[in-house]
Amino acid sequence: MKGIFICTMLLILSMGYSSAQDANNPIDPSPTIGLWNRFYSNEQSRVQLLANVTYGKWFLRFTAEYEINYPEPNYRWFTYDGEGQKEKSHFTSTNFLVARLFQSKNGQHQFGVGGVISYFHGRNFAGGVNFVSVSKVGGWKFISLATLQGGKEIFTMEVQPGIYHDFNNGWYFRSHPRMLFNFETDFYEVPLGAGIGKIFSGGSPVVNVFFEPQYDVRNDVPMLYMGVKTLF
Repeated sequence: MKGIFICTMLLILSMGYSSAQDANNPIDPSPTIGLWNRFYSNEQSRVQLLANVTYGKWFLRFTAEYEINYPEPNYRWFTYDGEGQKEKSHFTSTNFLVARLFQSKNGQHQFGVGGVISYFHGRNFAGGVNFVSVSKVGGWKFISLATLQGGKEIFTMEVQPGIYHDFNNGWYFRSHPRMLFNFETDFYEVPLGAGIGKIFSGGSPVVNVFFEPQYDVRNDVPMLYMGVKTLF
């Protein structure tokens, strides 16, 4: 995991610097790197490294995820990957996504469609399609990301609907769950929640941190979603 982080950081830094435009817009052209963490009750967390950039009309995103299991006896809901490694901390997946972007005439709506390829630990490679969108309506921003992938013993879907509203001094409201559907293992995560974030934009790079309590209504599990990302 450390090696992936270092390599990705060097790759993004080598792309040069640009002015940050929108710290909560995944399609923003500024090269971005982030580190998210999802805490599942007191038994597990999943750390996700994410890097993305928009180059012209193309959106590119890379992610890698690592699962950390704590020494608790109850693992009733942590079988998403179906790997039989619930008692171990281990790498779970990595993926690379490319989407062709389009924009409305007034510039308030952007969306993209493209492909995604992933590697799931112990489950080989998978590939599929993706959809990403950003819409601004008044003071609100609506963001979505969805992927559908299939492969040998793999059939998954990921949906991320997001709602944002900016306040003064860099503060903002957010509700942006990551919903996972593994049709092969018949396991699903459907978290709902809301939180706050803060953008520190006094210089370069811009730093964005957030804190969002959630609740998985499918598995009856409290969650905490938090992270930090930097725009160069």
